[in-house]
Amino acid sequence: MDLSTEFSRLLRCKVANTKANANCEEDHVALPEWILGSAELTAGDSISVEFVRPEKGTFAQLQALEAAAADVGDLRALLESHMRTNLTALSIGESFKVPVGGIDHPLTFTVTALEPMDAVDIVDTDLSVDIVHTNNVVSSSKRSGGSSSISDELAPGTSQEITVSAGQSRVFQLHIPAQIKSTDILVTCRPGEDASICASRILRNVDILDNTWFDYSLPSQQPKQIHINQSELPSGSNAIFVAIVGFTSICHASVKVQFDAQPTPKQTQLSNAATAGEAAEKTCENCGSNIPLLRFAMHQAVCERHNIKCPRCTRVFKRGSEEYKQHWHCEICNQAGVQSDQEKHMYFYHQPQTCSCDPACSYESRVELAAHRRAECPERLIECRYCHIIVPQGPPATSLEAKLSSQHEHEWDCGNRSIPCAKCKAYVGIRQVQTHMKLHEMKEQIARANMVPCANRECMRERGDNPLGLCGICFGPLYSGQYDPDNQKLLKRLARNMHIQLTNGCGSKQCRNPHCASGRANSGNSASLSQTEAAAKLVPVLKAYAPLATATNGQSQIDYSSIDLHLCV
Repeated sequence: MDLSTEFSRLLRCKVANTKANANCEEDHVALPEWILGSAELTAGDSISVEFVRPEKGTFAQLQALEAAAADVGDLRALLESHMRTNLTALSIGESFKVPVGGIDHPLTFTVTALEPMDAVDIVDTDLSVDIVHTNNVVSSSKRSGGSSSISDELAPGTSQEITVSAGQSRVFQLHIPAQIKSTDILVTCRPGEDASICASRILRNVDILDNTWFDYSLPSQQPKQIHINQSELPSGSNAIFVAIVGFTSICHASVKVQFDAQPTPKQTQLSNAATAGEAAEKTCENCGSNIPLLRFAMHQAVCERHNIKCPRCTRVFKRGSEEYKQHWHCEICNQAGVQSDQEKHMYFYHQPQTCSCDPACSYESRVELAAHRRAECPERLIECRYCHIIVPQGPPATSLEAKLSSQHEHEWDCGNRSIPCAKCKAYVGIRQVQTHMKLHEMKEQIARANMVPCANRECMRERGDNPLGLCGICFGPLYSGQYDPDNQKLLKRLARNMHIQLTNGCGSKQCRNPHCASGRANSGNSASLSQTEAAAKLVPVLKAYAPLATATNGQSQIDYSSIDLHLCV
C-alpha cells in the first residue's frame, strides 16, 4: 500500500493482519514505530492509504549512516535476517534501523537505489544488495557511553603498558593462531592499584558482567590471569576481545600474552632437619611443621615466642609484623586477604544485583549475575548457528526438542526456515539439514553395501550392464561397436586379451597379478607360460561364458561369482 501524509510524503509498505489493527476504530490504522519515524508522523496525523501491487525487487543499494557498520563481521547476513523478519517492501529514500548485538545503538540504513522500480516487494525474492559506507562520520572505534574503546592488538611475548581509571576499560583484540593449544593473558598492576581482566569470543564491548572468561581476583593476588584452551574458541574464528577494567581511581598495568606457556614445575621442599636417622617426627600445633622429636622442645619454645597462627585460616605470621596487622577475613564468607582487598571483595561478592532482563531476576552478587548473563539470560548475545549474526538468544524455547538441543528462542525460530537440499532439491528446515544430509550418506552406504561386484577378481568396482558382468573400466578395452548379436566377437576379444596377458604380460612394474606374465616377473617368478599352457588356462573361463553364445537368454544363466577371471586393470 501507499501511505501519503498531508505534507505529501509517500511511503510504501505492506499491510499485515495484526491484533493492533484488529482493535482499531473505523478510519484508524495502527502503524509500527519505524514507519511513523520514516514518514515523520505522530499519533493522530492524517494519512491517505492506497492499495498498490509493486513488482518483485531484484537490486537494492543501501547506505550505512554510521561507520560502526564497518565493524560488523557479516553485515549482509545481518541485513538479510532483519529484512526477512521486519520488512516486506522497500522504497527509495526510506530509512530503517537495524539492532546489532555488541553495539549500544542500532545502525541506520537508507535506501538510495532500487530495481526495477522505485518501490519493490522483497518477500520471497532473491535481492542483490549493494552496501555503501559513509565516511564523514565519527570513528566507529568509539562506543556510546564512552566506557570502552577498541585499542591496538595485543602482541604475544611482549609487555604492553596501559593506564585505566576506575569504571573505565581498555579493550584489545587478540588473534590466536589455529595451531596454538593454549593462551595465557597476564595483567600485573602496580602496588596499591588494581584492575580486573575479562575476555569474550564475540563481544567488542566486553565488561565485567558480559564476558566469556574473567579474573575477578583481589588486589593482593597478582598477576591477574586468564587461561584459554583452543577447544574453547568458536570454530572458524581465532580472534577474541580482551578488556582491562580499572577498579582503583587510577591503575597502571602491564599486559602480556603467552602462547603454549609451559607450567612452572612445583619444587619439592625438603626440611633441612630431616635426615635418614631422624625418622620420628612430631607436628607443631602452632605452625603445623613436622619437627624431629630430638629438636621438638626447642622448636616449640622458639615458635610460640616468635610466631602466631590465625585462628580462622591457620596461616602463620610473625608476631607484630605488618603482614599480620594487614591480614583480613570477610565476616560473611570468611574469604582471606589483606585489608585493601575488602572493598573489591564486597563489590563483587556481597552487593545484590538485578539483571536488566527481568526486575524479578535478582542475585546476591555481581559474580552470580555475570554467571547468569553468561548462560541463561535472554539478553545474552550469541552468534546464531544458522544466520551467523550476533543477536540476543531470547528466552528458552518451549518445545522439548529445543530444550534437548540447548536452543533458545532466536535459534529455534531461525532454524525453522527452509532451504532446498543440494542433492534431492526437497525443501528442508535449516535445523534438519545435517540430519537430512546424513540420511543421504546412509542411503549411499547402504547402496554400496548392496553393491554387486565386478566379475573381475582383480577389481572392487560395481558391476556394469554388459554381458561379461564387468565394470565400465574393465569392460572398456573389450568394447566394440560392431554388430555382435551372439557375442561371438566379444568372447574372441576376451580370449585374445587374456592370452596376451598370460604370455606377454601387461607391462606394468606395479602389477602383482599371478595370472599375468608381468605380475609373476615382478613377484620373482621368472617361469613363463607357453602358448599351450596359456590356452589351457583360458578354457574354464570361456566355458563359464559359453551360454552367451549358445542360449537366447544366456546372460541370466551365468554365475558371475564363480568365474575365475583375473584381468589387469
